[in-house]
Amino acid sequence: MDIGKKVLFAVIFIFALLTCTLAFSSQSILLSSFQDLEKEDTLKNVEWVQNAVETQYDYLDHIARDWGYWDDTYEFVQTLDPEYIDSNLGNESMLDLEVNIFLFVNASGDIVYSKYVNLNTGEAVPLPGGVEEMIKDGPFLAESENDFVRGVVLFDEMPVLLASRSILRSDHEGPVEGTLILGRCLDDEFVGSIEDVTRSSLLVSRVDREMTSDFHAVFPETSDKVVILPSGEDTISAYFVLDGVDGKPVVMIRQDLSRDLYAHGQKILYYLYFLLLATGIVMGMGSKILLDSLFISRLGEIDDFVDRVRKEKDLSKRLKIKGEDELYRLSAGINGMLDDISLAGKEIKTRDTEKRTILDSLNEMLIFLDTDFRVVWANKAALRHMGVKLDDALGFRQQEATGISGRVFRALELEETLSGRTKSGEFASPDGKLWFIQAIPVKDEAGKIIGILETCLDITERKKAEKFLHEKELAETASRTKSEFLANMSHELRTPLNSIIGFSDLLIEQLFGELNEKQLRYVNNISKNGKHLLSLINDLLDFSKIEAGKMELNYEEFSLQETLAEIKSLMSPIASEKEIEINIDVDPKIPEIRADRNKFIQVMENLLSNAIKFSPRKGTIEVNGALKGNMVWIGVRDEGIGIEKEGRERLFKPFSQIDSFAAKKYQGTGLGLVLVKKIVQLHGGHVWFESEAGKGSTFGFSIPLKTGKK
Repeated sequence: MDIGKKVLFAVIFIFALLTCTLAFSSQSILLSSFQDLEKEDTLKNVEWVQNAVETQYDYLDHIARDWGYWDDTYEFVQTLDPEYIDSNLGNESMLDLEVNIFLFVNASGDIVYSKYVNLNTGEAVPLPGGVEEMIKDGPFLAESENDFVRGVVLFDEMPVLLASRSILRSDHEGPVEGTLILGRCLDDEFVGSIEDVTRSSLLVSRVDREMTSDFHAVFPETSDKVVILPSGEDTISAYFVLDGVDGKPVVMIRQDLSRDLYAHGQKILYYLYFLLLATGIVMGMGSKILLDSLFISRLGEIDDFVDRVRKEKDLSKRLKIKGEDELYRLSAGINGMLDDISLAGKEIKTRDTEKRTILDSLNEMLIFLDTDFRVVWANKAALRHMGVKLDDALGFRQQEATGISGRVFRALELEETLSGRTKSGEFASPDGKLWFIQAIPVKDEAGKIIGILETCLDITERKKAEKFLHEKELAETASRTKSEFLANMSHELRTPLNSIIGFSDLLIEQLFGELNEKQLRYVNNISKNGKHLLSLINDLLDFSKIEAGKMELNYEEFSLQETLAEIKSLMSPIASEKEIEINIDVDPKIPEIRADRNKFIQVMENLLSNAIKFSPRKGTIEVNGALKGNMVWIGVRDEGIGIEKEGRERLFKPFSQIDSFAAKKYQGTGLGLVLVKKIVQLHGGHVWFESEAGKGSTFGFSIPLKTGKK
C-alpha cells in the first residue's frame, strides 16, 4: 500500500475517532446537562405542589386563628347558641370558606359541635367514625394560649388536612375555653386545583393501605427526599410524602410531568451529530488534499527516483525537488548519499583489487570451491602449485586433480564441510614440506552454505606470520570501514535532523502564528523525538571517533560544585516527569579540577539519564563527590531495578543492554556506559559500579584532579 492510501486511511481514522470522541463527549455532557435541568425543573414543580399544600395549611390555620380568637366562638363553646350556628356554620358559609370540617372541642376535650360538608355537592354529611377518639387521643387539643397543630389525618374515606387553634377571647386572654379544628379533604377537587396551578398530573396514595407497585418500590426512599424517575420517553415522575401530625409519612404523592426539556436536548444532540459529521468530512477531505499537494506527491517523486536508481543501478542520476523545506533538504541529502555511495563503490573496487593483489602475493595457497567442489577462484600461489592458469582452473573438480590438490581433498574429507564443520589438519607432501591445510564452509546472510574456502600453507617458514598479518589487515579494514560509515551516516543524518528540530522549535515559539493545542502537542513531539534521535546520532559519532582514536580532549579548570549544580538544573525537567529528586553532596574542600568540561558533563548526563530511566516514580538519586589522594571520585546512586549478575558482563559492551526485556522497555542505543568508560579512560581514570537486583545501583568514576597539559 503506497503512502497516499495510508495517509488517506490515517486521516479517515483520525477524523472518525475525533468525531466519535466529540459525539460521545457531547452526548454525555449535553444529556447530562439536560437531565440535570429536567431534574431541577421537576424539583421546582414538586416545590410548587408542596407550597400549594403549605398554602392550604396556612389558610386553614389563618381561619382557625380568626375564628378561635372571636368572642362569639368563645361563648358558643360554653352556650352552644343556635343563632351562632345558623349565622356562621351554614353549608353556604363553609362552601365560601372552602372548608370541609368544623370541630368545636371544649376545655374537657369533648366535641361540642361538629360539621362535615361535601364541597362537591354542598351537602352536610356525617363525620366518619372514630373521629372523637382521634381528637381525644391525638395532639390536636390546645392546652395553652399559643398552641396550634396542623397535619394530615387519614379518615376512612380520604386524607384530610387539619389545623387547630386554641379558643380565646378577642383580647387573646385566657383561660383557654377549648380547641377549634378545621379540615380540608384531600379530594379530587383539591388535587385538581393543584394540577391546574402546576400544569402536571398528581396521584395521591395512602401509606396505610396497599400501594401500587411503583409507589411501593420507591416508598423507603421518599421519607426524607424527593425521588425522581423517568416513567417513559415522554413522562418523568416525582415521588414525595406528606407527613402527619406525628411527623411520620401519611400520604404519598406522584407528580407526572412532560419531558419537554429532555426531548429538546435530544433534538439538539441530533443536530450536533450532523454538524460533527459534516465538519469531519470537510476537514478530512481538506486535509487529504493539502497533504497530497504539500507532501505526498513530492514523496512519491522521491520514492520513484530511489526505485529507479535501485533497478537501473545508475548512481549518476540525481533527484530534483523544488522548494526550500525539509523534503528539499532530504532530496539534497539523498543526492549527497549517492555521491558518497558512488565514491564508496569506487573505493570498494579499489580495495577489492588491493585485496586480490594481497591474496595473490601470499605464499599461502587459497582456493574457493562451490558446493560441488569445483574451483571458483584461486590465488597465484595455488595456481602456481597446480601448474594451471585461473581460467583453466575455474570449474575444475578438485577431487579429480593430481598432485597435492587431490591428496588435500582426500585428506580433509571435504564432503563433511557441507554440514557446516570446519576441517583442518597437517599434511606432508611428497617433497618433504609440511603444510597446514584448512577447509572452511562459507555461508550467506541466511546461513546457507554457498562454498568452501580451502587454505594450504607451508608452515615450515612463514605460515603463522602471514596468517596473522592477513587477519590483522582484514580486521583493520573492517574497523576503518565501519568507523567511516558511522561518521558519514551520522553527519548526513544530523544535517536534516538539525533542520527538523530548528523548524519545530520555531513552530513551538509560535513566531509565525498561533497553533491550536493539538498542533502544538504534535510539534512538541517532533522536537522531542528529533532531539532524542540527534542525541543517539551524537553518541554514535562519539563512539566512532573513540574507536578511530580521533577523540580529542579540551582541558580547562572548573568548579566541580558549580558544574554539578548546572547538570542538575539541566536534568531536572526530565527528573520532574517522574517526580524524582536529585540530591548533590560534594566535599567543599575539593579544589577546581582540570579536565574536559564538556566531556565531564556528557559523562554525568549519561549516568544521571540511566539513573532516572531505571528509577521508580518519586524516587531519589544521590550524587556524591569526594577527594581521595590526587583522584576525584564521583558516584551516582539510584533506587531503580538494579542489575542481575547475569547481565553485568554486558554493561560496557557497545550496542548492548542488560537483557532483551530491558531493551524493549527502556530506550537507548547501549552506547551510554561505553562512552562513559572510554571518556573516563581518556582522562586517565576508571569506572566502577555496585548493584543489587531490586535495590538500585551505584555507578561512579574517578579521574585525576589535574589532567592534561597546561
